[in-house]
Formats: sequence, structure tokens, C-alpha cells
Amino acid sequence: MPWADRSLPPERDDDPPQQMPAPLDAREAERLALIAQVRRGVHSKRQRQLVQQIAALTLAILKGTGR
Repeated sequence: MPWADRSLPPERDDDPPQQMPAPLDAREAERLALIAQVRRGVHSKRQRQLVQQIAALTLAILKGTGR
């Protein structure tokens, strides 16, 4: 066995368990959908409303309360 092969760490026998992603609740899903609609550099009334809705949802998620 060459020196280079001996110096490598041993290979794992199995893959590490994959963590299942936590399911999104309705607020998080709505927030992600709104974020997808935001267009940088566009300064319209609709874009400002989207940003305000995202901010309100973010605060509600962080506080753990409803709207």
C-alpha cells in the first residue's frame, strides 16, 4: 500500500443520516411566495406593499403569533 493511501483518513461505511426539512407553516410559505415577487430596483407602490407584507409576516413568525 503506498504511503499516500495510508495517510488518508478511513472511508465511512455508511452515509450520514439526512435531516428532514421542517414543514413550512402557512406564514412561512406565504412569506417565501411574496419574496419571489419582489423585484430589486423597481420602486412602485405594489413593490412597497410587498415589502411591508413581508416585514409583517417576518415579525409574526419571529414572535410566534398569528397576524
